[in-house]
Amino acid sequence: MEAILDTNFIISCSIRGIDFISQLEARGFKIKIPKEVIDELKDLRIRKGQSHDEKIAIEVVLEMISRKKIRKMSLGKGKVDDGLIKKGKEGVYIATLDKEVKRQVPNRIVILNAKNEVGVERD
Repeated sequence: MEAILDTNFIISCSIRGIDFISQLEARGFKIKIPKEVIDELKDLRIRKGQSHDEKIAIEVVLEMISRKKIRKMSLGKGKVDDGLIKKGKEGVYIATLDKEVKRQVPNRIVILNAKNEVGVERD
């Protein structure tokens, strides 16, 4: 099973101290991160208005991505959310906090707040 990670999911997990990569791999997922998401993380790292915690979380995630040798992919032209929705409709699991994306894809990876870990939802 493939799981594609979105920017907001990655940052939120990092801030909460959730080892989402290990949790997803333990569930049998092959993790992919779009190059567009990595670019967005790099942009957010230097953008003004980010909290100190968010900047640290982004640095940690970028280091983890390079250290763990996570597969990179491209979503193609257009908006990242549109690419995620397209892949989600093809059966790929999408890890996002975006309500609109979650509403449109049948297989989602979410953060379980009560347990502070990741979970899987299917329609």
